[in-house]
Amino acid sequence: MASARAPLSSAVSPKNMQMFKSEADLLHELSIHDDLVWQCAAGQLSFDRFCERYRDFYAFYALDGHESDEEDRLLLEKHAARIEPHRIVAEEILGQVCTDADAGRETYQRAGRFGSAEAVARLKRVQL
Repeated sequence: MASARAPLSSAVSPKNMQMFKSEADLLHELSIHDDLVWQCAAGQLSFDRFCERYRDFYAFYALDGHESDEEDRLLLEKHAARIEPHRIVAEEILGQVCTDADAGRETYQRAGRFGSAEAVARLKRVQL
C-alpha cells in the first residue's frame, strides 16, 4: 500500500516558513504571551489555563533562532531582552513542571521537578 505522505524533498521545511510577517507581528506575539505570564502570576489565570493558552510559544516560534535566516536572526537579536523571559518560562519552568501528584514524589524532586504551585511562584519572578 502506497504512503499518502509527500516525499521529504517536497515537504515544506520550517526553514522556508516565515514565523513572523514583520517586526510588529513578533512584538505583538511577545506582548500577548507576556500578558499570559502576568495574568497567571497575578492569579487571574489558572496554571492549567495558562498552559493551554501559552502552549510551547518559545519552541513553536523557534525564538532561539535555530530555524532562522540571517534577517530573522537579526530581528531576534534586536529583541533578545524581550525574548529571554520566554526562554526562562520554556526551559526553567514549563520544562521542569510535572503533575502535582508527581511533585510530591522524591524521585521527581531529586530530578528538579515541581508542581503547579511552584511553577506559578517562579512565573512571578520572571522579569517581563
